[in-house]
Amino acid sequence: MILDCSSYESSKLSLANIFHTTEERLLSTLRSLNPYEHNYLPPEDVIYNSVCDAFGEPENDMSILWFHGTRVEDKNVFYKNGILPKSAVRKFLEPQLKEMAEGLKSVGSNPFALSLSGKEGPQDEGPLAFLIRDVAIQAPAPHHNYLDAPEMVEDIAGTLLGENYMHLVDRFKEKTLPCIVSFLYESKGYELPHALMYLKLIENGDKNIEAASSVNTCFDSEGVVVFPEKIQNVEYIQCA
Repeated sequence: MILDCSSYESSKLSLANIFHTTEERLLSTLRSLNPYEHNYLPPEDVIYNSVCDAFGEPENDMSILWFHGTRVEDKNVFYKNGILPKSAVRKFLEPQLKEMAEGLKSVGSNPFALSLSGKEGPQDEGPLAFLIRDVAIQAPAPHHNYLDAPEMVEDIAGTLLGENYMHLVDRFKEKTLPCIVSFLYESKGYELPHALMYLKLIENGDKNIEAASSVNTCFDSEGVVVFPEKIQNVEYIQCA
């Protein structure tokens, strides 16, 4: 079984399959639930428990489709190397950005100095990904827009150029294209409640991106490469 939150339609279909029911029965059940009636549980857990009561527990051998947003010159690099953790990416990205920065003047201090101090160590290695594809593409607040500029690019640019960092970021953007890398990973058990709550909010009348943003959850590989065999697709994205 695969949980696929590429869209509202794929979410409905995959969740119905996971719970061995029809889309209409699943949606009807979700519409009948009040996730806020048990204030000692998060609303997504209330939804999940109620759906399990109605249709039974899901099978254990489940995979999750995740969505990693970034910018690259050639998307085929992911089919060759997979998605690398930050320290590995930095080794080749930093020299590239230093070369791109030639002729640009450093002004003032690094505006990301404070946030950088909190990113040191293995806790920020990633790679990271979103459960719901729309969040990876549209990046509503408070999510960072990785398709516009990966955080590491901004951090390095700030270190090199201080307040002039956007000039280097713009040069990087001119040489790269935004893309979404989708990959499969075995479920860790926390994803289904969020996906069900996503459907519930849309059934309640929320707009797709509002529902997606409010319940989205993330994947963190914690410094381990997402190997090429796990990657399902790499697609260039036309940003607005």
